Amino acid sequence: MERRSFLKGAAVIPGMGATSLLAEALPAVSRAELARKGGYRPGRIDNEYALFLPGEREALQATPTVSHFGPGVVTAHHQGASKTMKVGDVLGGWQLMALIPWLNGTPTAVFEKHVTHRGALVYLTVEGGVIANIPKGIGDLSKIRPRPINAQHGVRLERPAQYVPGPDAAGNYILNSNEDPCYENVAALGPEYIGWTLVGNEQAGPLKSVMLEADGRSRQLGTQPEGQQQWAPDVTGRLFDPTHMLPSEYLYQYTHGYSKRTLLGGYLPVADTGVWNPTYKVGYEVMLLLTPGEDGRLIGRVRSILPAGKGDLIPPGDSGYTTQPSGVTTLDRYWNGSAEEFYAELVGIWNHWHHFFEDRMQVEIPDPWLLDGARAGITLSRCSYRGLRPTYQVGEGAYTKIPERSHALFPVAHYEFVWAQQLWNLTDEVEPYFQHYLENYVLPNGDFLYNTQDQVEAPLNVGIFLENSARAYDYSHNLEALQKRLPILRRMIGYVLDRYEYSKRTFPQTDRRYGLIWGSPEADLGDPHDDAPESHPFYYQNAVWTWRGLHEHARCLNRAGSENQVAELQTESRKIAAIAAEMRANIERSLRATIEAGTPEMKKAGITPFTPFDTHHKPTDLSSYENHRFMMDWFTADWGDPKLDEGHFRHREVAGMQIVGIATDGAYPRVSNFMEHGTLAGRIRQEDYRPFLLNLYGQLCYTYDSGNRYSPEDAMMPGGFPGEGSPYGWSAVVNSELQATLGLRWLLCYEEHDRDLVHLQKAAPKHWFGNGERIHVAGCPTRFGVIGWTTTASGSGWQVQLELPENFAAEVAVHIHTPDGRALKSASVGTVQQDRIVLAKADLAGKRQLTVQVS
Repeated sequence: MERRSFLKGAAVIPGMGATSLLAEALPAVSRAELARKGGYRPGRIDNEYALFLPGEREALQATPTVSHFGPGVVTAHHQGASKTMKVGDVLGGWQLMALIPWLNGTPTAVFEKHVTHRGALVYLTVEGGVIANIPKGIGDLSKIRPRPINAQHGVRLERPAQYVPGPDAAGNYILNSNEDPCYENVAALGPEYIGWTLVGNEQAGPLKSVMLEADGRSRQLGTQPEGQQQWAPDVTGRLFDPTHMLPSEYLYQYTHGYSKRTLLGGYLPVADTGVWNPTYKVGYEVMLLLTPGEDGRLIGRVRSILPAGKGDLIPPGDSGYTTQPSGVTTLDRYWNGSAEEFYAELVGIWNHWHHFFEDRMQVEIPDPWLLDGARAGITLSRCSYRGLRPTYQVGEGAYTKIPERSHALFPVAHYEFVWAQQLWNLTDEVEPYFQHYLENYVLPNGDFLYNTQDQVEAPLNVGIFLENSARAYDYSHNLEALQKRLPILRRMIGYVLDRYEYSKRTFPQTDRRYGLIWGSPEADLGDPHDDAPESHPFYYQNAVWTWRGLHEHARCLNRAGSENQVAELQTESRKIAAIAAEMRANIERSLRATIEAGTPEMKKAGITPFTPFDTHHKPTDLSSYENHRFMMDWFTADWGDPKLDEGHFRHREVAGMQIVGIATDGAYPRVSNFMEHGTLAGRIRQEDYRPFLLNLYGQLCYTYDSGNRYSPEDAMMPGGFPGEGSPYGWSAVVNSELQATLGLRWLLCYEEHDRDLVHLQKAAPKHWFGNGERIHVAGCPTRFGVIGWTTTASGSGWQVQLELPENFAAEVAVHIHTPDGRALKSASVGTVQQDRIVLAKADLAGKRQLTVQVS
């Protein structure tokens, strides 16, 4: 089944109320005045995934120490108090969860503490002190509730029965306010997406991973002894069902929305889900992990709150209960392993992923929830691959194919998988995946194996793979890896150049198709039985991405040849550069002629054409694929003409095809966010950074589950959930999971394609620059070398400390968006502009460190 063939059905979704996406609680004039005048604060809610109340952060940082291990006990100390503790005992709010006699050769104690919305697990040894501190997103279970809505000024996102194109009223409400978009004001507009939580590892992929529903139960059924299915098919039920470990299943029944679904540590492939029953005032917490390896084992922990006065629910001899300082009794039970096994495996998973990220690129920002989301995208994607074998699906679902075929081989998923990790300084870690894909899924003629099966994908993917290759060399300078890729890349180049030469042979130079690339614009529109030059118009995004890929590949070959004295690479570079330059001229000529041939209505609206014959396009008409795919590929190619970028954005606005800055997908209140990195790529290039932030937070608040980062290909907005509509729409996919990963990197560090200029903090919201706030990045790769910086805000201004590699050959623009909106006044180095300090190459020459004082 094609990824979106299910969309070609009824216009109305059964069961949906006929409400507006923006509630009409105020007269139109009032909202118009708000939008025009601004000067208001939008409604806000707290981000309870990251929130600390006063003193709580410090309370979790004040961990115990241990001085002696005895048989079944440990001597612990906390803020002047000492206690010999056994498992279950509490000291200063820290509960001893396990004693591991031999963890990497050392006795280790595991403690846990909760505050209002957060918590922590710490591992302590006598010699090493705290050897691991794992943050938790689950705190006091009684605080769990559906995400609040704070509909100030009558602005509220609600689900319509059918999406009627119109102004992005909710998005404009945020953009016209005196605040930058953030979780607190974007999430306040409407209900959250409630998704499933992935538990997996990097080796087994969907074969062993499980998805937990909102109540902590796995979707997967349990295995049964041979023959038992015939007479007792329902004995085992779910593979994992925490309700079987509760004192009473009835009292803990799940009520919609009263679930907090998180990943332990913020980004581990380990579930940490809290559930609260508002009727009986009890709740439980579920932790579930999968041990490493293709034959990994699931191990879980279930903690439940005992109802007041119900001590008789605890079986005689059950030692797993503890009376907390608050007087609440909790019961801890472990599934498929002991407490010691659970915590020993957990710290191994934490150490692996914590070092995976921190050893390559360190990031500290005032919004740690956003950082966790960026890292989680990489984690969930890597845990959805089967070793090096690719996927489109995250976990198990409608797109899962084993052995890998069709959707699992989707080139769009793999290029983004590689691209995102490269930007996070994980080029070496993703290189084996890149090479494996090239060797196994590129055909002898240079086409993708995906194309020989169910669908035909766009040839523009060749250009993106070429740029990924160029970026890999820019960031790693690994000549051996480049040379290993080159024979396959040459086949891929031959494949698209055959299509380029066809248009030159077939059409005169005066024809607007001359010098373009024929082929499908999107997999759902391609047919392997109808794959010919006449099957589709000559889409501009195929042409511009082919040009971009050849341009970057030629630059890369010249650089590699020069740095390593390989003349053959420089010769090859010159040939490809000449083709790219000729191709650029042909595309420019075609675009000029097409725009000139457009109707007066098109010219007046200033919209950008999609094909050479797109000259009679009504500005108010915009098809789903034009909106969520074609213009996205245009944006990511970065053609370099801001007017043409703006023409596509203007077309979306005129046609009314966006919600909170996200491209809608057809006649439903749905967004197809698997290509929304295109919107982010286009917005980050614009002077106004706030639409970029609106799109980024809009995705995170409505097309992701805010805690476990489950992100489907087509998210219903707002208040969606898996199981709604076709399984192809609500399946979480690699591309959707990686939107925050790409977005945060571009927010922090964006390299211009065609200028030697690196932007730092280009889209950082202004509240990140408030007094006492800090932005710190170390190990950030650019094609000019690995850089780092720290921006610290104080009452007197801002201090920016730069760490640069040798021979850094680019300008740097350090963006500072002042909380009160005023212009920057002075800087100790560089040129002061309205909201940035531009450091010229001369300012940076010969310097490895540089401090800039800004006021």
